[in-house]
Amino acid sequence: MMTGCVQTRWPLRLLCSIAVVSVISGCSPTHPIQTNDGSTKTSDVRNFEKPPGANIQFVNMAESSGVTWIARNGEESKKSALLQMVGAGCAIDDYDCDGKLDLFFAGGGVFGKGREILPVPFGLYRQHSPWNYVSASKAAGLDPIRHYNHGTYTADIDNDGFPDLLMTGWNGLQLFQNHGDGTFEDVTQSSGLTDSLWSTAAGWGDFNRDNVLDLYVGHYTDWSLDNDPVCVDPTNKQRNLCAPTDFQGLPCTVYLSNGDGTYRDASVELGIHEIGKVLGVVIADLNGDLQPDLYVANDALPNHLYASQPSGNYREVAIEYGVALGETGVSDGSMGVDLGDLDGDGKIDIWVANYEQQSFALYRNLGNELFTHASRPLGITAVGTLAVGFGTVIFDADGDGFSDIFCSNGHVWAPGSATERRQRPYFFRSDRGNKFYNIATDLQGYFNELHLGRGAACGDLDGNGTPDLVVTHINEPVALLRNDTSIANWLEVKLVGRVSNRSAIGASVSVKGKRASQIGIVKGGGSYLSTSDRTLFFGLGDEHFVESLVVRWPSGRTTELTEVESGQKILLIEERDGR
Repeated sequence: MMTGCVQTRWPLRLLCSIAVVSVISGCSPTHPIQTNDGSTKTSDVRNFEKPPGANIQFVNMAESSGVTWIARNGEESKKSALLQMVGAGCAIDDYDCDGKLDLFFAGGGVFGKGREILPVPFGLYRQHSPWNYVSASKAAGLDPIRHYNHGTYTADIDNDGFPDLLMTGWNGLQLFQNHGDGTFEDVTQSSGLTDSLWSTAAGWGDFNRDNVLDLYVGHYTDWSLDNDPVCVDPTNKQRNLCAPTDFQGLPCTVYLSNGDGTYRDASVELGIHEIGKVLGVVIADLNGDLQPDLYVANDALPNHLYASQPSGNYREVAIEYGVALGETGVSDGSMGVDLGDLDGDGKIDIWVANYEQQSFALYRNLGNELFTHASRPLGITAVGTLAVGFGTVIFDADGDGFSDIFCSNGHVWAPGSATERRQRPYFFRSDRGNKFYNIATDLQGYFNELHLGRGAACGDLDGNGTPDLVVTHINEPVALLRNDTSIANWLEVKLVGRVSNRSAIGASVSVKGKRASQIGIVKGGGSYLSTSDRTLFFGLGDEHFVESLVVRWPSGRTTELTEVESGQKILLIEERDGR
């Protein structure tokens, strides 16, 4: 087994050093930059009261790139089972450590003869060159797949430099250890991950602060072939999917790493064991205490927020923090989740994609452990309430220094419903963090097409300084959305922990320019059944450098750089004592 590597695209410089890989030349309109006192300076002649989005461009490169993956749900069986609506996610990571981002796809499943629930094999596509992928699943040893699979979660769980893979699904988990030679080994049984419930969302995080990653696993409902009632759509009298309210929720599970490749159930010990119907989870330090917090999206139950305590355990605080319920004070049908500073005030906000007839939720962080549902004043509710949201990511698509939001949409009901199943995605462009506008119809192409959207992940797939998107669907090919937006000034920061966990989950990076500051966080979980690349992207608008860049590692250490020029990919490796 190889003992580790550093991606070859990222020049290796130890603590407090940087290396210029490439500076992308070109020009783009300058953007308004919010100053620290709240005022705005700009030389942009465009009207930003309603950003038109004309300079944002995405092109679907999936077919021409050789990525033809289709996740299946067994619809051809003519069944109407709750299992069929969940779908499958994706992950972006460099599994062979060659400096190029690869793609992982869960496959879903089908129904066999009699009472069989069968998995669809997993999809791994190795990047050969930008927008050129080859299938690598069999060569990598990701076989056999034992469960109807949903979630795709990568992280370096053994700190050897190579990302490992966890798959969630019906009736169990599957954990594959990356050997570092291009192959994986199924270590589920030897690791002690004997979970046999219906697992959906999961996330890696260091919950006991021993610098080794632990695992949160969310479960959905008690549906089974033995608990599969017949539900009829009242509008057309045809059988349809039953609602999640027709089933009981299940407890979540937290597995603490023993540090030797095995895990133990510590849910009760840590205080993370509420009943839920989990479809999304995101893990990060929300309050700056260097301890991971967990936000959990539940379907038709109050969402959960587990806040870390000085004692080392967790307390569920969603109601008192104001992030448990929807705009009308009742539980939403919540699916995809993400975290980010959406209003540019330096505090981490919570974003949740919800069911139809409900507002997608932007919980604005007011500080002092209090959030407010800000979707209406920030323009989110202007899109209406027809969409059913799933995979969602917060990222700065145009490099203006303010985070935008992508969300894949698609209904859950079976054919025959009066509601259109396939739906257009949302793309909320930020107007300096003061307002969001859905500009999807302005973007054309994929964004004007109807899809049965599910998973979504973000990463700079071609290494050119612009964040791209990967989106999964049910029973239709995935989308690889190349970001062709002209971005003049940007930074990408990749962190490698040495005292902290090697994936640096729980770290934060603050960048300060002359007129504005930004914060990026390294997360576990996020989106819907998917994992984005953990490299942090910072759009700098018209600023050509940042005055300072400060990393806060989960271990409590800090790394600081000054006078950092734009157009750089920066690799920072945490310093050990004396090294």
